[in-house]
Amino acid sequence: MCGIFGYVGTKDSNKDKKNPVSICLEGLKSLEYRGYDSAGIAGVFDGKLLSCKSAGKIQSLLDAVLSNDLKLDIAIAHTRWATHGKPTDLNAHPHLDQDDSVAIVHNGIIENHDTLRDMLIDKGFTFQSDTDSEVIAQLISHYYTGSIREAVLKAINILQGSLAIAVIHKDHPNEILAAAKESPLAIGEKNGEYFLSSDPNSFKEESLNVFYLQEGEVAILKQGGVETYNSLGDPITKLKELASFSKTRVTKNGYEHFMLKEIFEQPETIQHTLHNRLKEDFGTAVFDTISISPHELQSANRILLLACGTSWHAACIGATMLESIARIPTEAHIASEFRYTNPIISENTLVIAISQSGETADTIAAVREAKAKGSKVISICNVKNSTLARESDSTLFLRAGPEVSVCSTKTFTSHLTALALFTLYMARLRHMGKEDGKVFIQGLKELPTKVDRILSQEKIIAKFAKKYARFDNFFFLGRQYMFPTSLEAALKLKEISYLSAMAYPAGEMKHGPIALVNPDLAVVGLCGNAKTQDKMISNLMEVKARGGTILAFAPKGYEPIKTITDDIIWLPKACDELSSILYSVATQLFAYHIAKLRGTDIDQPRNLAKSVTVE
Repeated sequence: MCGIFGYVGTKDSNKDKKNPVSICLEGLKSLEYRGYDSAGIAGVFDGKLLSCKSAGKIQSLLDAVLSNDLKLDIAIAHTRWATHGKPTDLNAHPHLDQDDSVAIVHNGIIENHDTLRDMLIDKGFTFQSDTDSEVIAQLISHYYTGSIREAVLKAINILQGSLAIAVIHKDHPNEILAAAKESPLAIGEKNGEYFLSSDPNSFKEESLNVFYLQEGEVAILKQGGVETYNSLGDPITKLKELASFSKTRVTKNGYEHFMLKEIFEQPETIQHTLHNRLKEDFGTAVFDTISISPHELQSANRILLLACGTSWHAACIGATMLESIARIPTEAHIASEFRYTNPIISENTLVIAISQSGETADTIAAVREAKAKGSKVISICNVKNSTLARESDSTLFLRAGPEVSVCSTKTFTSHLTALALFTLYMARLRHMGKEDGKVFIQGLKELPTKVDRILSQEKIIAKFAKKYARFDNFFFLGRQYMFPTSLEAALKLKEISYLSAMAYPAGEMKHGPIALVNPDLAVVGLCGNAKTQDKMISNLMEVKARGGTILAFAPKGYEPIKTITDDIIWLPKACDELSSILYSVATQLFAYHIAKLRGTDIDQPRNLAKSVTVE
């Protein structure tokens, strides 16, 4: 959600010296995908602490920087997604202390900010914003007696909650202090330049020597070197690793929105997830990034899938696959609830954590809880160098490429593809025969072609979207694999069109939700689960009898659906376990065209963030 970027240049004062303001603004642009509603920058110049910040997009900040001709010798910058306080200029970061001596940028949430604010007010401090973050600047100022390092250490040791901060002080014009606690912060170095970011993938250099701050650690970035300390203030040595970062230029390639482009990339991204992971002669899957031995995986007697949002919907589908095909007891847990349930985890429990960004705070916290209880963790993630990838025992990367639109599309279907691969692997380790494995592989290999066929029907789907865009309320219904697929379809529609969209297992309609059925309710039936199609027809008949308007997504040739409705979007057939991928692509297009007709901000919907880095 929030993004931090900072820069300290070399000691050299030659004409080629880089501009910290430009570098930090470019860094913020690389963090835009995370979602934000304000941005700001601060630094030191001629012994003065200067800052500039603005509500709105980074372009607003850039205009303000140009208008003020802002020049800085070092700089820290920030994009904010509002938690405490509305998205206003005053609440934007950086935050300064009352003497304009200290400036900070902060990711995370300070849970004891009210108590600390009251204490500081009693000591004569005055506050300008409604944020929890301003407390950090004032607290550091309160503790400052000449050593900014000691002031920061004292502050973070009494701050409760999660934080990643960058701090500057006007009396230390060539230094940035960084500290982290339950929130990621990376430091990169190359040729005497130092970069700081909450997401190392925002670094513009193709390769850097990188290290990551752990719990309570503090780093001082200065011209000529970097120093690191533990939470007690003792000097420590951090192991650096040479990290490479993709510099692929991301454009819309002629599409009106990134979301539409990413929907149409799915035949390719599914293929990328499958590439070199199928061992067809043996009817199984192979993974070069999973270091957990086959014996350990075979010993797993229970699997827990941990995820949030769209990734949780993928987890629900994955849990059904693993139980049905691999015959392993499997549960999908919402990560934000997991660690508060005092979960029962044995040494034979395998945890699979799912996150597009690898920075989802709730999922990372749940993983730490699972590891503390002795579980092995495999993550399924799209981003190398992410916190989740670093903290997992092994990672299965999606290879889906950058996903810019806040609304997840291609990473969802890649998650499902990766889960199907892992299910096949686990099933072959246990009881599945080679020939059955080959049949499943054939279904996987056909997915890109079948998704292409769905995308070729965009005009048909858009026509139905035009018909249904007048509705303000939607029910999405499905059974077995189609129920979590309905959850995802409803989420896509509500995310980008702001319409009320709810999903139910179709068999649950008569247990309450059917009371809401009327001619003003649009009911979308996902009929892609062959095992439950007859039951699904009965459930939709109940809706029809009560005047509901029904749109069906159904496999081509399924004639009984014609007795329910004339509004049918025909999709290619697939086995039940893989049908969610096809129906998700079709409902993504449906949601996209409704949102376009209603004129919403499709790529950056209101109130949403791509990477949810606070709990």
